[in-house]
Amino acid sequence: MRRLALAAALAMIAAPFAAAPAMAQTPAAASAPSGLRAADVGAWLTGLGGQVGPVQTANGQTWFAVNNAGLTWAVFFQSCQGDLCQDVQFSAVVASAGATLDQINSWNRDNRFLKAFHTPGADGEAPTGTVQYDVLTVPGQGVEQLTDPLAVWLQLLPQFTTHVGLTPQ
Repeated sequence: MRRLALAAALAMIAAPFAAAPAMAQTPAAASAPSGLRAADVGAWLTGLGGQVGPVQTANGQTWFAVNNAGLTWAVFFQSCQGDLCQDVQFSAVVASAGATLDQINSWNRDNRFLKAFHTPGADGEAPTGTVQYDVLTVPGQGVEQLTDPLAVWLQLLPQFTTHVGLTPQ
């Protein structure tokens, strides 16, 4: 009896998917720009009050620095074809003489969205904690699609620095 109930439930759940036609791209979606331009993202962040540095490119990597509310962080652009990039990564490196692997591990265990890693200090330098947030973009949605991910980043970045007792670089 239990198997029958389970089979019936699975059939009801799967039915809408089995009957649904394959999703087709509309001509507008097919012709929409695929990705975001670093300059457009920088202008958008500037319009929101961030202090954005110049777009930089080195070794195939494109990024710019942002200073906001006393914290400096970077926006990296990934999966680029020309000046259009599919993915964006918010990233911050913070240093502290007391930064430990256990602090970073506890952050990763207890928090979602931002991932972090620890780099031990070398040659008298303080250890660092790097925290990152990857954002996949949707073609044709423009920079406004970064509104919610940016809100998450701006809320959690100060929490990360407080959690691990780091001083932002």
